[in-house]
Amino acid sequence: MTMNEDQIRRLLERYGQAMSVGDLAGILSCWELPALALYDEGAILIANSGDLERLFTRIIVSYRSRGLLTTRPQIEHTEGLTDRLAAVDMRWPDFDEAGVERSSERTHYILWLGEDG
Repeated sequence: MTMNEDQIRRLLERYGQAMSVGDLAGILSCWELPALALYDEGAILIANSGDLERLFTRIIVSYRSRGLLTTRPQIEHTEGLTDRLAAVDMRWPDFDEAGVERSSERTHYILWLGEDG
């Protein structure tokens, strides 16, 4: 099985939708664990689903407290690394209740194609 751009887009759209509605189970389904998240403040080892759920609970609360309610993925660049790995550069715009973009962030993911596609 080889990862393609459509699979990457569908995964990131599902992830963005789950983030927008605060669906922790949906967010968790987009991650393979253990994982490592790197931020300006340092690295976070995400060893299990409890760690991931606590992290995203804090993230969602932080976004909502700033009036940021939705996001959607904007894929800037993808690079196939192997048949099952891809590097993806993203921009995630954050929108308020009126649909006005209020902030954005850029991320870089290494995505792995699991057996479930």
